[in-house]
Amino acid sequence: MKSILIVMLALLPAWTAFGQDSAQPEPQLRSWDVFTRGNAENASQTVVIFIDLLSGDQSTLSATGERFTLATTGVIYFDIAERQVKLGKADGVIRDHPFINLTAESHRVDWAVSNDKEWIVWSISRREEDGQLITATWLSDVAGTEIRELLVYGPRDGIQLRPISFGEDQSEIFMEALALGSEESGIYRRRTGLFALALVEGELVTRALPGDQTCFCAIGFGANRMLRLTPNRATNGLDVEIYALDSGEKQTIPALSRGNYSEGGNILISADGKQAVYALSQVRELAGEQDEIRSVLVHVDIENGRQRIASSPIAGTIRPLGFSERSRAALVAAEQSGATLKVELEDGRLVTVADAIYLGQIGEH
Repeated sequence: MKSILIVMLALLPAWTAFGQDSAQPEPQLRSWDVFTRGNAENASQTVVIFIDLLSGDQSTLSATGERFTLATTGVIYFDIAERQVKLGKADGVIRDHPFINLTAESHRVDWAVSNDKEWIVWSISRREEDGQLITATWLSDVAGTEIRELLVYGPRDGIQLRPISFGEDQSEIFMEALALGSEESGIYRRRTGLFALALVEGELVTRALPGDQTCFCAIGFGANRMLRLTPNRATNGLDVEIYALDSGEKQTIPALSRGNYSEGGNILISADGKQAVYALSQVRELAGEQDEIRSVLVHVDIENGRQRIASSPIAGTIRPLGFSERSRAALVAAEQSGATLKVELEDGRLVTVADAIYLGQIGEH
């Protein structure tokens, strides 16, 4: 673990630069940068690393889990072995999540946390005796002091609800109605059946989102926009459809051609809504071996209506994490190597900034 500490401390200035595009922590409170990396001694486990921004001290915890998500209270994740939602904190202690609990009848749990990490929405589906699914969705502050059941959906045959994200001002929650098994198609998450939930004067209101909601496509939300990657058969590429969530106004940016790089996803929109990035990958099937994946980062210039390749190929799938250096660069998780890279969007220069994947920053709460 000493080598991790040395690398992380050497890179603290890089995270400061990253933070310029987000809210700064209160100086009098302790804050931590949080990372994940594979456990070299146990391939089934993930190590979560907390680095104190003031002292440089680090603490770690090991988890057999997935879907690691930051909230002001700590790191929320799903424990695969125990089939429960857990909460890990900078003190290195793993706890059962205080209010997201699964029972023997629970089929699956999904959640999304607001941009300020203060609110969480979650859905738990359960399977009835006849095989149909019922999904209940709740909303709460992350401390669990204001828990409210929003919606019960079903029973439906093979369909469940999942939260995707909060709206820009947190007045809406974006949801999807997903067919079981469809999440296994492709290397990036694709969605369909999208709609929005909102509480208006205490009453639940739903509305359809703009565009063709039958499209099973990669989706991203941010800056009061929805971006969708839609296949363009003429160019064998992906068009970028951009929808204003308030008016429904649509803009389409034509696909670029990148040979057999045809799998796209993990869309990230800048805070000002002027640009976005996404992952574009090539999947080569190797006889008797695991598929070989190579990926590039695509930069979308929303203002000028064009997209272009912004990086050289990277082994494995990639996931944009955020913009840095006044949005002139993007931080990217390289999933195969377990590293965090910085991509200079103008010249495509790649720099490894950490030998772990950056989750974000949290402060004392």
